[in-house]
Amino acid sequence: MNMKTIYYFSGTGNTLYLAKFLKDNCSYNLVDIAEVLDKNIKIEGEVGFLFPIYAMGIPKLVEKFIKNIEIGDAKYIFAIATCGGSGYGIPFQQINNILKNKSTKLNYSEYCHMPDNYLKLFKPLSESDAKIDLEKSSSKMKLISKNISNQQNSYNKSHIILYPIFLLIYKFWRLGLKRTHKSFEVSKEKCITCKICEKVCPVDNIKLENKIPSWQNSCEECLACVNLCPTIAISCGKKSKHNMRYKNPYILVTELIKQKSGS
Repeated sequence: MNMKTIYYFSGTGNTLYLAKFLKDNCSYNLVDIAEVLDKNIKIEGEVGFLFPIYAMGIPKLVEKFIKNIEIGDAKYIFAIATCGGSGYGIPFQQINNILKNKSTKLNYSEYCHMPDNYLKLFKPLSESDAKIDLEKSSSKMKLISKNISNQQNSYNKSHIILYPIFLLIYKFWRLGLKRTHKSFEVSKEKCITCKICEKVCPVDNIKLENKIPSWQNSCEECLACVNLCPTIAISCGKKSKHNMRYKNPYILVTELIKQKSGS
């Protein structure tokens, strides 16, 4: 029996939305990367990595996960990056650099547009506008589904000429992550101590102190805590104080809560 597994990371539901589509149409099992970061994983059969683009590259925990996996009898490996634009960055080059040390590489890679959710720079779409935006991506999602079902070999090299610039942007972003925890603010008047921010954090970076969330220094900047707070009590940067919040309209908050070992 051929194993078919998608390992995904999703902060506000966009990547999970795509992962569930591929599960329904291509019969893949879904595994949340945040829930297996500390486990020994050997990849077998058909394997996919799904994740959002962060500063032109891969999220830090996705990099950690792929570095730690063991390559078993993996017959077909693909990666799909969700992003606010039409497709740009260096995530697939980054993944192949990691896989090269494991004597393998991606068979297929592609970008898939999803609504912007980076509150520090963009104003999120309303739920109705997000649904319209997602509908525009349906044809691309179907194409990706068809391609991986047929085990197509295709490597997306878009904007490869800009690799040095994108890499520089990514490195500056990674350096900035060390200070991100200082940017979070909580309105004590709005906070209802529901612990959703703590539960959706993919790296256990949020702890409640005197019933108010406090951030440690290992933030991934997925901003799930900001976007999914039911009372909009959390902000991160000046723009986020005035912006709406975003959650994929077809994904429940409960689906984004991380079920880690020992939790």
